[in-house]
Amino acid sequence: MKFFQIIPDNTNIDFIGKFPLFIAISLISVGAALFGIFTRGFNFGVDFTGGTVVTAKFTNPTPIDDVRNMIESLGDRSATVVSMDETQNEYLITGNAPADGKNATLPARIIEKVGPTNVTILQADIVGPKVGAELKTSAMRSLVYAILMITIYIWFRFDFKFAPGATVALAHDTIVASGYYIITQQEFDITAVAALLTIAGYGVNDTIVIYDRVRELFKQGGDALPLGPTINKAINMTLSRTVMTAGLTFLSILPVAIFCEGPIQDFAETMLIGILIGTYSTYYIAAPMTIYVDRWMKKRGGPTRRVVTT
Repeated sequence: MKFFQIIPDNTNIDFIGKFPLFIAISLISVGAALFGIFTRGFNFGVDFTGGTVVTAKFTNPTPIDDVRNMIESLGDRSATVVSMDETQNEYLITGNAPADGKNATLPARIIEKVGPTNVTILQADIVGPKVGAELKTSAMRSLVYAILMITIYIWFRFDFKFAPGATVALAHDTIVASGYYIITQQEFDITAVAALLTIAGYGVNDTIVIYDRVRELFKQGGDALPLGPTINKAINMTLSRTVMTAGLTFLSILPVAIFCEGPIQDFAETMLIGILIGTYSTYYIAAPMTIYVDRWMKKRGGPTRRVVTT
């Protein structure tokens, strides 16, 4: 007996019939995101460009605008300042103020500007340009490797024709989620890469559930079952589970996105978008792609169905 179910098992929504419309929407979204990536570009953070991240605590309450003006007076107009509490004492400062002489680092310049009795540097992380470039390359590779390994897993776990759909859906999710950073120009750093990897994992989770249900239906009804209606039935059968899982995950992350600040807020905001995109791509990217691959294999006269029983 199921403890709680939002959507009945006998639901029969025609997801298959709406594939062309949503594929067109996805193509436009991916195209717009790629256009933004190649024209406007990411606002890369210190992790990838090099610079300094300082946690500074002022002795007396200091308005955030005064802190920003102080950093700008040091020559770094692109620096970001984030309040760490409500007392206006502690701030997270990210920037790369120009070096001159013995006070070469940003923390030293802040102390010199404000005075050692008025500010305490709680933490300072300095990333060199060369290290930042290496981190950027490694981050991009991690995204590609993650998608590749998931594709290989699906290929061996289910069937060849299922792998392209999952791969295209993963690429769709990461590209569209990246578009969020292009639109908002939030810093794209290691936290952003972690968010994209999490979105990829979350999206493929829904896809695997539906693929597994399709496999079970084939085991029950045989290979003669038409793939399109079978996938549509599998989506409807797992719809309640998807809504509850995505909904509860969304609600658990929402307070973090609203009330937190700094990198954790950026991560949460990206995840909220990723949950919606991942659920959408499972239904309207991975599923139709599997049907199209199956049709293509039929035209070529190759094997179109192989049910894995393990």
